[in-house]
Amino acid sequence: MSLVVIQPSADYAARVRRHCPAALFLATPERAALLADHPRVVAADLGDPQAARRALDRYAGARQLRYRGLTCFICEYLPLAAALAPLLGVPFHSPAAIGLSRDKGRAALAWMRAGVSTPPTCLVHSEEELREFAAQHPGPWILKPTDRSGSEWVLKVEQPGELGAAHHRLEQGLEGAPYLAQGFVRGREFSADFYLEEGRARLLRLTEKYLLPQESLAGLVGAYFPARVPAALREKLLDTYQRGALALGVERGIVMVDSILNRGTPYLLEMALRPGGDCLPDLCLHTTGYDPIRAACQVALGQPPDFPDLSQPASLAALHLMTTRSGLIRAVDFSALEAHPAVVQVEPYHLPGEELRCWEGSYDDRILAACLVRCQGEEQLPPLIEELNDLIALELEADPLPVER
Repeated sequence: MSLVVIQPSADYAARVRRHCPAALFLATPERAALLADHPRVVAADLGDPQAARRALDRYAGARQLRYRGLTCFICEYLPLAAALAPLLGVPFHSPAAIGLSRDKGRAALAWMRAGVSTPPTCLVHSEEELREFAAQHPGPWILKPTDRSGSEWVLKVEQPGELGAAHHRLEQGLEGAPYLAQGFVRGREFSADFYLEEGRARLLRLTEKYLLPQESLAGLVGAYFPARVPAALREKLLDTYQRGALALGVERGIVMVDSILNRGTPYLLEMALRPGGDCLPDLCLHTTGYDPIRAACQVALGQPPDFPDLSQPASLAALHLMTTRSGLIRAVDFSALEAHPAVVQVEPYHLPGEELRCWEGSYDDRILAACLVRCQGEEQLPPLIEELNDLIALELEADPLPVER
């Protein structure tokens, strides 16, 4: 009996194998080549569910393997997972729930209809529609794509006079696709994983975000850290998350959610039908013992996940160390960073030969490394991020060559 995992990274494949040694990895030919060190890798056209199924059946049939479950950690491949699951005879989120969660405009509308708090939202096709929305809802405003992950092309507009330029930047960046305008909600921003079954949600992770101040951009996460909130507030957040997931048609599984707490009211920003990724798995493992990869495997195999104690997390934070420069990396050295007494571990995101890009399309392109650090409070984060960033020795191709002495 095998668990099928769609398009994992090499790192995630290794983590899955710790819990499910017999897992099958279904991947594009390009990704399959990067998984060459792992057994049971099946290369297929992931744009065609039937072709993917045939490739799996050929591999599994030759080895007399049976499918037991299916999981996926990448948003872009969740629709494939939903289409493939019934072909394999295993459970997964429904295509309708996946489609609704992937469309941020439709998700916001579903929440509003269900009475779940979310920022005022409008689908924008033209500058005129944007200005009409802005006239009805006081600024600032958030402009973002309907279907992308993270903070890709998420703009913050402070003044009415900036709306036209922001519209044209998004129109160009999204190649004319409609986008969402939302009213800006101020408050503490939380990210969470929870497990839903039979209409009841239980928290797996509750982390808070430290957002970097950046003119015209929104959602640049400088750090994640465990949320220390009273039990009553945890229950209030969880109730909102549960109602939000039910409004999207989720029946069972792990859901990731981003929300903002404003004057005691949680506002839903988005949901994804997978656990949180990025630097969150290592942060959770070190602070509460929650392992998102293990939990996803358990749920896929029909088991409930292990529920951690969130009341006394360890005093750690996961930082994004970002550059303000663009270019091809000639050399990068993390040794001084790794030697800092506050640092627990460093995960490089970009290495020599790769490109760094500071732009509005994706802030991931400017992250040099994720860094797990000892941290006693949020107030320590701004100076610590600056200090640790300065310890990374970075040379770009555009930099002048060092003078030889």
